[in-house]
Amino acid sequence: MLLVKSFGMSGITTALTETLKIILLNVTGNPNKTIIISSIFSYCIAYIAQRYVFAGGKFFGLSFLKYFAVSAITIQLYSLILKKLLDVSIVKKTLDRPGISETRKKVYQYILINITILSVFICVDFPLRKYFIFNKRKHIDYIISYTLYFVALVMYVLTRI
Repeated sequence: MLLVKSFGMSGITTALTETLKIILLNVTGNPNKTIIISSIFSYCIAYIAQRYVFAGGKFFGLSFLKYFAVSAITIQLYSLILKKLLDVSIVKKTLDRPGISETRKKVYQYILINITILSVFICVDFPLRKYFIFNKRKHIDYIISYTLYFVALVMYVLTRI
């Protein structure tokens, strides 16, 4: 039953997030805004869904602190990596090619957004979830969480200068 509930919630959150990405990309036309807004939405609903499925709706506490510390780091990485991908010469040439339709351009941007998210998930998000969020070591969890928040803050400040 727990497995069915988990897959059901995962399907709902994924469908909502992907729909939001498509809508945001159409409305804003800006892949960076799209990835930031959709990631914030995605992490919020994914956390709520996970807490509902695995903790019976207990939302706040140490798991909240840990989950959003990891989210703060990964959302910063999404933005940084997507900016770098959009600056790659072949990507710029493809997106700025004369005669390319707006729809095709948005499809390419959508693919770049998902490549960025998948890359960060595999390299950063998944290991942090496995070894930090879902691993209970209360004696150092607070220290690691606050350190991750500090790193996210430094990343934000340094990339906005």
